[in-house]
Amino acid sequence: MRHSDIIDWIEVFAPVETACEWDNVGLMAGSRDDVTRGVIFCLDLTADILDKAARAGINLIVTHHPLIFDREAEIKPDSVLGKKLATIAEKKITVYSAHTNLDYARGGINDVFASRLGLVKMKTDQDGLHRFGDLPGPRAVSEFVDEKTADFNSFNSKVVLPDSMSPDDNVVRAGVCCGSFDGETDWLVRNGVDILVTGEMKHHHAILLKELGIAALELGHYETEIDGVKSLAAHVKKSLESQLQQDKVSVKIASKTNPYCDILFLEENGL
Repeated sequence: MRHSDIIDWIEVFAPVETACEWDNVGLMAGSRDDVTRGVIFCLDLTADILDKAARAGINLIVTHHPLIFDREAEIKPDSVLGKKLATIAEKKITVYSAHTNLDYARGGINDVFASRLGLVKMKTDQDGLHRFGDLPGPRAVSEFVDEKTADFNSFNSKVVLPDSMSPDDNVVRAGVCCGSFDGETDWLVRNGVDILVTGEMKHHHAILLKELGIAALELGHYETEIDGVKSLAAHVKKSLESQLQQDKVSVKIASKTNPYCDILFLEENGL
């Protein structure tokens, strides 16, 4: 089995041409033609994951967030990214990234996120990108927020509540935007969305939603995307099962890369 077997499958599932124009997806480093000894799926390629992959002899890393966001940026050898790239080259590791193309793919991160939220009658807006659906039944904003904060184990959730709404008011229709809200609001208004559920958003976007009368719940960037990464790994493992088993290629998921920690954790440890 070669890296191209896995990469080609991903590119059918989440075609690179569907990524946003500003995005950088695809091969970040290495070669598609190398023989695969093992693969790790992760949200971000941290130094810890890279070290563990190198020590375990794993030579393919599939990330959601691009290892290199800015294709024009100068990469200094002594920078964090420069050191990672040096290790990648030394250990002959290939890094592949599927970002916004995976967000918007059928069965991709937004769809997994919506399913995890329990939305029904899911639809895609006319732009072909944004997803929205109904809750199984009307829910008070406060109840919905408390339930989903607990479900996603989110310790840094935030809520935007318009002046026209109270915590006891019901919401019926939710829009989803995994990771970071892109600031597009037309589809929310057009489809009668009561509450947007996302990972994070900019301050001025929160103000805009508040003034549009649309509630919002931020659950954390990591929390809204890691399930989609796990789902992609599961799809690849199932679809290429015979090849993976024949060549004894292990498929691993790095699911502990959230850069944030709970302030209570720090307090409990006396920090």
